[in-house]
Amino acid sequence: MSFPMAMQANDTSNCLPSVDEMGASVVTTGTQTGLSAESTVFDNEDGGGSDRSVFRQARRYIKTGWPFRVVTSLYSERKLLVMFLIHFVATMVIWGHFALIKYQEQEEKVPPDANRYWWKVLAPTLEFGAMHAILFQMAILPLTVCRLSIAVASSSVFDRIIPFNRMMRLHIHLGYTMISIVTVATLFFFTFFGLLCSDGEQDFCDKFTSEIMITGYCIFGFLLIIGFTSFLRDKIKYEIFYAIHHLVFILYITTIIHTFDVVQRTDERQRSQTFKWFSAIVLYYVCDRAAMHMNHRYQTSIAASSAVTSGNGTRMAIIKVHRPVLFHFKPGQYCLLRIPAIDRHWHPFSIASGPDSDYLEFYIEVYDEKSWTNQLWTMIGLRHNPKTSSQDEFETSVSYSDKNIKLEVKGPYGTSIGRTEDFSHAIAIGSGTGIVPVLSMLKQHVHQLLRLDTTKYLTEQELRDRKIRYVSETRGYSEKPIVSLSCSKKSSSDLEARNKSKQKRMMMGDLKGSDHCSRRDSSLVVSIRDLQNIVTEKERKMSLKDIHKESRKARVPIFGSVAALFIPVLGAAIIGLTISWNTILIDLYPFMEDTLKIATIIFQSIFALVTFFVHDRTEFLTYIDVVVSIVSVFADYYWFATDRWCNLDTRDLVSFSLLLGYMTIRTWYNAVKARSRSWRNEVGIKGSATTMDKLTFVWVTRSASLVSKIVPDIIHIWNSLCDAWGVEAANKVCNISIYITDEDDEACDALKAEIGDSSLFKSGAIEFGRPDMQEIIENHTLDRINDARGVPTATLLAFCGSPSLASVIQQAKIANDISAVITGNGHHQMEFISESYGASKSEKTANYSVEVEEDGETGSRLLLSKRVNSVYGPMMKGRGTIESPRGDEARLLSYSFEQGLDAYYEVIETSNSYSS
Repeated sequence: MSFPMAMQANDTSNCLPSVDEMGASVVTTGTQTGLSAESTVFDNEDGGGSDRSVFRQARRYIKTGWPFRVVTSLYSERKLLVMFLIHFVATMVIWGHFALIKYQEQEEKVPPDANRYWWKVLAPTLEFGAMHAILFQMAILPLTVCRLSIAVASSSVFDRIIPFNRMMRLHIHLGYTMISIVTVATLFFFTFFGLLCSDGEQDFCDKFTSEIMITGYCIFGFLLIIGFTSFLRDKIKYEIFYAIHHLVFILYITTIIHTFDVVQRTDERQRSQTFKWFSAIVLYYVCDRAAMHMNHRYQTSIAASSAVTSGNGTRMAIIKVHRPVLFHFKPGQYCLLRIPAIDRHWHPFSIASGPDSDYLEFYIEVYDEKSWTNQLWTMIGLRHNPKTSSQDEFETSVSYSDKNIKLEVKGPYGTSIGRTEDFSHAIAIGSGTGIVPVLSMLKQHVHQLLRLDTTKYLTEQELRDRKIRYVSETRGYSEKPIVSLSCSKKSSSDLEARNKSKQKRMMMGDLKGSDHCSRRDSSLVVSIRDLQNIVTEKERKMSLKDIHKESRKARVPIFGSVAALFIPVLGAAIIGLTISWNTILIDLYPFMEDTLKIATIIFQSIFALVTFFVHDRTEFLTYIDVVVSIVSVFADYYWFATDRWCNLDTRDLVSFSLLLGYMTIRTWYNAVKARSRSWRNEVGIKGSATTMDKLTFVWVTRSASLVSKIVPDIIHIWNSLCDAWGVEAANKVCNISIYITDEDDEACDALKAEIGDSSLFKSGAIEFGRPDMQEIIENHTLDRINDARGVPTATLLAFCGSPSLASVIQQAKIANDISAVITGNGHHQMEFISESYGASKSEKTANYSVEVEEDGETGSRLLLSKRVNSVYGPMMKGRGTIESPRGDEARLLSYSFEQGLDAYYEVIETSNSYSS
């Protein structure tokens, strides 16, 4: 069974920025300029009277000590945390179930006066439980690498509670868990056999050479090899890691043979057969792979390609392939590529093109001489000019053309970086080569905008805003727990009259932004604004006390969400123990039944309290929760009256599992669901566009050469939008910021010379310095607060990069949310989604010298990236050729840098593909 670590190998180009690439992994302070053409950054010297100053002052009163950081880390990974906890509970229940069976068996079998009595009782007990815990890991491990099933399920309702975008991390967790259990059990059992063998008991000495022990040695050896190469997956070649990982097939076969030894074959004793645990799951995995191979595998060819060498010697292969007709993907997904002319292996890469493009684009960074990426880069170079490429870099000297470079595509796989249709705004951040999925999101957004009529879009937006304001106001009075309904002092008729009045004024536009303005003028905001003008210490302490009180209130939902994560875990534990203790064929101990009763009543009571005091009464499922809570009371009474808690028959056991299962899933969903609520889909105008109001694109990288390779695409995307919408309107719907933290001043100067005449650079969107993530997020929220439209917003904060920077962004996001609540702007909500694959880039990148030309007038270094047969951007000095990506319009066009970028973009537009 192959468990390839997608986007973790040395030749991948997805979300794999190393810390050296980012330059912002630990940056939380600094200055960010040019964030948006429509935003103005207020200094703290503005007298403290502006809304921005008040918002930023509120952040000072948020205590961000280590408890806050720990809680925010748990909160950001709450889906994955629940999965880890439920997996731990399930493992312990299985371990305990079989250990208890073996314990009572050993108590009856071993005489009380036997040598090393407790060793003979406990060692087999722990080993038997550990064996079945290992089999449980083997049973669920294949599910985490069913790529096709994961891609399909990630678009289903199951994505609300299961972190499909973290399946690879869960896969790694399961693998290391299995290896740890096997290692501990093996060492413990060796110690047990060794002690008894040294005491002269020959039977235990003979066990070291028995058939079952020999297969056990093989299993242990295979696991160590797989675990060791997995730990070093960033330092060894992807092909080697991938091939060694296939030992898991032999591991499963050996595990089946392990319990079908001579003792089982001669009927000397019946062993618990291992194949019963994982055969069905392995068969499902095989079906998933077969479907991938038969239904999601396409033959295509390269439409255009570039072999790029930067000024510092690093290289990148940029290829554009014809997209198969049935190949549909979302931003953030990846696919597998195979070029038979190079080898027969599949290699995973993120897709950089937009979902509506006719092409699939890939930015592939080249690594060491023997890598697949180097062979691809060499092939592209040979295709253009075989005489200028080193013949020893590739097995053949055949000159390739784009048309005869055949390749196979399999996919798409993975999960999307976010459901943009649920959000009004988005901040898409990529670090290093993690920009690839984010770039796909940018292309999708711009493509949707280019298909719209600007006037019609703005008209529909205004109508949608009115509906959102009305719905958010009227539903705001209704979205309360059930208990508040019965305890409300206002009669329903008063509430209805108020809603009708608001509806009339809302639809007339009279309440535009009025409610959020009143919230911003609350007494708490006034206290923050006027705190610096307070003279007496007593008044200052009173104001600070009120502010800290509100800050604590704002943190309660976050801490409460983390605490709520343990409720479904408790439910899962009760279900597991109930099934175990009602199906086990041994006598139970008295405390077990009492434990099950108390735990069940506690869990059901918590569920009832949450139902009546927390769940929103406007949701249909809330009333089902009420019914389930009432039914659970009668069910408990029946089981108490008949004394069946640990003697449930099949019907009662199924009823109990369904009842507790519903409660567990409901608490699970409410614990991990996003706190943001958008009314865009509910109030959407039939037939109107569902594109986001604005996308903020942020790229942070420490490589100026990497920017020189990709920025021509970004510049062309921006110019396309400006040409269609105008610069002012384009700034309202899209914003691009690129931060370059390269310490090589010469490389930065060369990049400035390359892109200095572009409109994006002149607008200040490209900066050479470190960004302040806190300020980027904060400025976005402040823009939403000060937006004259006065509409509640839901923002998607999407990030692709290293886990360390993801943690920084998550903490900045939560601090921003708390500041928004403190200042009365909690209706502007934000959801964080991170795509971090946990790998660092290999250090085996090969460097090549490149000739650098100098401008005769300025003497500055102009050629930072040298492209071979590139259709992605002009060579910034001298003359070259550009090839149209469309085969039916194939022609060579001359161009020069003196003609300017506009001439280049005009050429690209003739190919009818803005996303190139």
